[in-house]
Amino acid sequence: METCAQRSIKHCLGMIAPFESSDQQSEKGQFEFYQLMVSIYQGMYESPEEYLVFPAPYEEYLVNLQKRATQKKKEKEHISDSRESTLRNTFQQAIQFYALYFYNLGLKSIGVDEQTGSLAVPKEDYKYVLKQMERIHDAKYNVQRYERLVRIGVQTEEKDDTVYITHKVYKDAMSGLQYLCKTPDSKYKWMNFLRLDYKNAYAPIPTVDDICKTLSVGSAAIVKRLEMCLTGMKTKARIKPLRGIVSDFKWKVEYSFKGKNICGFYADREYLMLCLYFNHFQNITELAGTIYEEDRELFQWFKAQFPERLCKCPSNRRVYFGEEPRRICGLSNRAEIVNPDTEDVERALYILRRYRNMHGQAEKEL
Repeated sequence: METCAQRSIKHCLGMIAPFESSDQQSEKGQFEFYQLMVSIYQGMYESPEEYLVFPAPYEEYLVNLQKRATQKKKEKEHISDSRESTLRNTFQQAIQFYALYFYNLGLKSIGVDEQTGSLAVPKEDYKYVLKQMERIHDAKYNVQRYERLVRIGVQTEEKDDTVYITHKVYKDAMSGLQYLCKTPDSKYKWMNFLRLDYKNAYAPIPTVDDICKTLSVGSAAIVKRLEMCLTGMKTKARIKPLRGIVSDFKWKVEYSFKGKNICGFYADREYLMLCLYFNHFQNITELAGTIYEEDRELFQWFKAQFPERLCKCPSNRRVYFGEEPRRICGLSNRAEIVNPDTEDVERALYILRRYRNMHGQAEKEL
């Protein structure tokens, strides 16, 4: 049975970009580092413990949680469980240990030896990298993690004041590592590294088309339908950088018009949530009243897309669907359509057009 840790590892594989070389001269090195990292995730999925990723503590905690019947608390109450969060962060940091280690080495490297293909890192900087890696949960297993890297072919040799790192099979992989790490600093640099996204390594931002390549066929089609609906309207797509690629991290894209968000989505290979933004909670009540008069079936669907939030946050707001009050998050003021089918998408697009028309946008713009 697949554990939560294995699902996170699979999520990492699913979020990696398709291999597209950005430089013919360094294509071999790029592909070899790509192969190396994919093989690490694949091996980790098959045998997590061999990579010092331990699924059991988190799984056991979830079982005990259910036995104690403390999981009656609903998501809408925004109940946080610090123990669950710590255990989840522990195995997720272990999963990303190997990528983070290579990334830090690449940042500190002073070049790649042309004859041996080894990455050169000053000795003091190498010690600094090892010190940085001690910050993760369960850092007590780091020595075994380095030993695991040795067993899969990573070789480290110290000469004078420099440490040289290479791979006995993927002999050009370190040049592919350095290519990703020596790109200009940007908010997408770490994300591009995690995703092994050579195509966008030197580009300012990834594109929605790049995102669609990591989604299921159905989800990609829905995103493209949304984009087609927005064609001709002067919207701006803002893609939030991923800070990780384990299962907690999903693509987040927001489309704004004249400085205000109007729609967007969260997505990964197994999940898609379309969002419609209404900017102010009173706009939701107003639109609900209009839809109620026009189409009762659509009204019921519309009402179902607003999850109730019972937290005591000062931004909590009360909206009305007819006579029925509901508390929502006043920070987002949005409808959330989770894993929509074709009919849901068309309803969402109709709602979007209807709302924009009510607020002065010409119908031809959407």
